[in-house]
Amino acid sequence: MASLSYPIVPRLLYGALLLPALPLLTLHLLWRSLRQPAYRNFFDERLGRHRRSAARPIWLHAASLGEVQAAAPLLAALRAEHAGVPIWVTCQTPAGRQAAEALALADCTVAYLPFDAGFCVRAFLRRVRPRVALVLETEIWPTLFLQVRRAGIPLLMLNARITERSLRRYRRLAIFRHALALPEAIACQSAADAERFRAAGALDAALSVTGNLKWDRPAPPAVAARADWPQTPVWMAASTHPDEEPVVLAAHRRLLREFPEALLLWAPRHVERFEPVAQTVQNAGLALRRRSRDALPDADTRVFLIDTHGELAGFMPGSDLVFVGGSLQAIGGHNVLEPAGFGLPVLVGPHTAHFSDSVAALQAVGGLLQVPDAEALAVQIAALLRDPTRRAAMGRANADCVAASRGALEKTKALVAQRLVGGG
Repeated sequence: MASLSYPIVPRLLYGALLLPALPLLTLHLLWRSLRQPAYRNFFDERLGRHRRSAARPIWLHAASLGEVQAAAPLLAALRAEHAGVPIWVTCQTPAGRQAAEALALADCTVAYLPFDAGFCVRAFLRRVRPRVALVLETEIWPTLFLQVRRAGIPLLMLNARITERSLRRYRRLAIFRHALALPEAIACQSAADAERFRAAGALDAALSVTGNLKWDRPAPPAVAARADWPQTPVWMAASTHPDEEPVVLAAHRRLLREFPEALLLWAPRHVERFEPVAQTVQNAGLALRRRSRDALPDADTRVFLIDTHGELAGFMPGSDLVFVGGSLQAIGGHNVLEPAGFGLPVLVGPHTAHFSDSVAALQAVGGLLQVPDAEALAVQIAALLRDPTRRAAMGRANADCVAASRGALEKTKALVAQRLVGGG
């Protein structure tokens, strides 16, 4: 069993980094709230001042939007199979919180995760009293992990993943090696993730490979279908970041020279980018409509901005192919499985470390193209939109790959159930 303490030197070093960071982090959140006022809401929760839970809940932490989406099938299953147990979901961003609230689970409380300081974490645990702690993906918080284990709460990392870059960062600080020895289960997305967790300090007995929960996420209801607008062709730029916005616009303007009635469905990753993107499109002289104001494109629309929360995937069936952002800019990529599950061809840039296994799987079956740069992206989009037979083959390959790769949910549920038996 791992020691329920940390050696003095790593502990002092972590404290020396953390304590000065708390006021800076507070200022950072306030600065972000200038563009996203939701960051000002519920700030007391970040200090551990949560409402008290009447009964000991299942607690799941999902940092932001992507993690909440990955956790959705697991949360639904836990709600169905443990109906008498309340659920708490913690997040770190307003987008994650909004997505968790939108799941509308019965007897479920959504809140912010406290800062990783001892007084904040202990206050949270005293008020919430979770019977199990489920932490998704790469959320490694040394103080939180230690206090959870000291409280006798089973700690599980689920859908766990770690990139080579993150591994190098964690190995520089010994406290993360000690923290990763604390979870009693680390259910990894892939064998490569398990090896990286082992190298970072996780115990062999805790490690298992359960697969990626994102493969098991059911397709959301379609908002639109390909037949809902007359434009030909139609492509989507999903979850784009600021450095990718000029690339997307340039690719579409180039496409319009060959296909004057082409339609771009564009969904920036973050709310604060909606207005700048809209202004950029208007400055370019392209006919723009917005989901928040106009509902759907009309026949003259050249760019349709999806500027609402939670509807991106619902528009995917209305497209011929999808470019997934965060991959031309060095972000690490976003979820490629949603468009693949709809049977659509997928394009990404070179930066896909956060979804490397999913990208590799789709690439192996021929349903995904990874391009090196902006120029290659524009060329490949045009080539695919000229070739409906190739697009159809890629789409079928992706849909079949997603269907064949399910199964992580059942394995993950079993791990959680083992810790809930007799709990509370």
